[in-house]
Amino acid sequence: MTKLKSVKTPELDTKSRILQAALEAFSQSGFYGTSINSVAEAVNIKKPSLLHHFSSKEKLYGAVLESISTRLLSELEAAMASSEDEKQQMLNVMDSFYRWNKECPNETVLLLREMLDNPQRAATAHNWYLAPWLERLVELIRRGQQNGRFHELEPMAFLYNIIGAQHYFVVSLPTLKQILSASDFKALLKQQRQELKSLIELRLFK
Repeated sequence: MTKLKSVKTPELDTKSRILQAALEAFSQSGFYGTSINSVAEAVNIKKPSLLHHFSSKEKLYGAVLESISTRLLSELEAAMASSEDEKQQMLNVMDSFYRWNKECPNETVLLLREMLDNPQRAATAHNWYLAPWLERLVELIRRGQQNGRFHELEPMAFLYNIIGAQHYFVVSLPTLKQILSASDFKALLKQQRQELKSLIELRLFK
């Protein structure tokens, strides 16, 4: 198991430091590959101290997912508030999501790992933390369809294709950076954003 780097950020309280270390751990090793002990060691506290804040690994994992969901939803609302036009709102939201993926690689990897790990826990899961974010996007598409701005497609299928493509691209960036020259890599980043915009306009916009 990969040993986590010690989290020594004095301006953060203990609970925030635990969440930060847990995010790194879960993104590196997934839910099943992460132990409470490894997270506690990364924060330089004892296991009982961690369990005082989060009573189980499931609770800690849920708190990490909830923090990701809260930030994603906040950024989505900010992107939508910048325009009243459904088309521009969708472009703003997807551009914001693209930036978030690049700026928050641990969160991106963790969400991909959740898709791989979750089938074993799905039957007993009590919370789907990303549901509000997805539901808000579905509402946007359906409103655009009702107003005659968007094509009549299945919103969730469209979103999963877009979101999945973005996740895969961002997770592949470290490898692509080694394969490509610096100039080609820079051009790829620019072109990817344009490709995303073009795909949304082609498939969704009337």
